Amino acid sequence: MTDTNIQIVDSVMGSGKTTSIIDYINSSSNPIIIIVERQSEVERLAKACSSLVVLSDISIQQKTTRLDALEMCANEGKSIISTHHLFKFWSDYFLNKAQYWGYELIMDETLSGVLSSISIKSDDLRKYVDDGYIQVCAGNKLGKVTLTKSLHSKYADVENKIGKKDCYLFNSSKEDDPHYMLIEAPRAEMFSIFKGIKVLTYKFSGSLLRCYFDMHDIKYSMMSIHDGQMGSYTDLQGVNFKDKLHIYGGKHNQTRGKNIGTKTWIENKPNQLDMSKRLRNVFYFWGKYGATSDTFLYTTHKNVQKFVHPKNIKGLKNSLNESHSDPNKKKSMTDDEKRNVSFLSQTIRGTNDFSHKKFMAFTCNTFLDPQINHFLKHHDVELNEEAYAVNRMIQWLWRGCIRNDEEMYVFIPSKRMRHLLLIWLG
Repeated sequence: MTDTNIQIVDSVMGSGKTTSIIDYINSSSNPIIIIVERQSEVERLAKACSSLVVLSDISIQQKTTRLDALEMCANEGKSIISTHHLFKFWSDYFLNKAQYWGYELIMDETLSGVLSSISIKSDDLRKYVDDGYIQVCAGNKLGKVTLTKSLHSKYADVENKIGKKDCYLFNSSKEDDPHYMLIEAPRAEMFSIFKGIKVLTYKFSGSLLRCYFDMHDIKYSMMSIHDGQMGSYTDLQGVNFKDKLHIYGGKHNQTRGKNIGTKTWIENKPNQLDMSKRLRNVFYFWGKYGATSDTFLYTTHKNVQKFVHPKNIKGLKNSLNESHSDPNKKKSMTDDEKRNVSFLSQTIRGTNDFSHKKFMAFTCNTFLDPQINHFLKHHDVELNEEAYAVNRMIQWLWRGCIRNDEEMYVFIPSKRMRHLLLIWLG
């Protein structure tokens, strides 16, 4: 892999990463593209950095797509801010212009979905491989594929991904009876064309982006924020927050079994009802501390949310807010809408919209997708499951009022997840 200038700015939430990067952008003489997770963060940073062009605004003004707007801005060497979603489909034209102008790339939070499986029927994928439609690129140790013929129209999205991203073919079974899967990822060469890259995050060691870099032998250096300035890397863990987080320790925690909150466990109907009752009972328990429907927030696995939603709590809406549950939605929320949200996906990060939430329930028992884990191990890359789980949980909890250094009440029914948080707090 070509040498890169990648700095991982790894500091606990609230340590001043965003403030530091605002100062950096405002003093930089190089064009910059910064990508963040949410449109609300686009607007916040654009107000703080006059040099940044908001890609969505250009798209609306020019009546064109955001990809076209990106190329227009890059053609003139303008500094740009956009969301992570567009990062997946950067064109060769944009990358050539980024290299020509000497762009720097800043990523606020590590990329979500940096390694994810592509939805395609196993039998169809096997036939495409056997018939030569999908072929592994010669000499590629990761199994990167290319297309020799067009796929059926129902797989137009798969064809688009293979054409614009790195997609790897992985056999998760025996060679004589292969069970193929396709895994999508950003194009590796993108990380070598920028003059410099900064990733603002926390617990990078537990992220899939770290695995991705290691898999491609992409070198990076670790830094942290000290008194508002970037310096040597250190992780103080959560010791400074242990007096601010009040972790529920009563009877509605796990009482038997070790799998409570896993995806398999929650797909069982009686367990959905059980979790719903626990949420409701803990909410009422928190009433003596002032819990209300607009200060309460919970997460569970998205496909069962409507069954897990705690019943009969006055004012608590049973609905997903798609602009924060779906990263492709860019709708800005009103203050009233933000206050009324009661559910957020456990993968949410990079937003300050819910810092009024004082009572937070993290009901998931988080593990990495087994297929992705198998793929990483096959290529000699290890991801510590506990680091991955605590990374997800802390990022979700820090959507709440703890990010403002305020006291917060937390319900974590999984003994495993609860103990991971207690260890992190010291």
